[in-house]
Amino acid sequence: MKVTIRESAEDDLDRICAWIAKDDPRAATDMVSRIRDRIGLLEANNLAHMGRPGLVTGTRELIEFPYIIVYTVDDDRREVTVVSIVHGAQDREQE
Repeated sequence: MKVTIRESAEDDLDRICAWIAKDDPRAATDMVSRIRDRIGLLEANNLAHMGRPGLVTGTRELIEFPYIIVYTVDDDRREVTVVSIVHGAQDREQE
């Protein structure tokens, strides 16, 4: 599967990194690396659907605690698109 990360999700990663880096720059780098590694697993055909069904119809969610990676899978195009990355404690009812 081809994995694409939307610009908005890249912005989410930048915000996550900046927030954590205020207290611990190394922890910020490590967290972003862990999230990117988790996203990388979606490249394997048999792992593209490994996340749970998302709150929004048609999405899936993959956990890299405490963050949730929201993505879609297009099997016909063999493409995974990362839509957003949110903190698990964030209120997402309005999405």
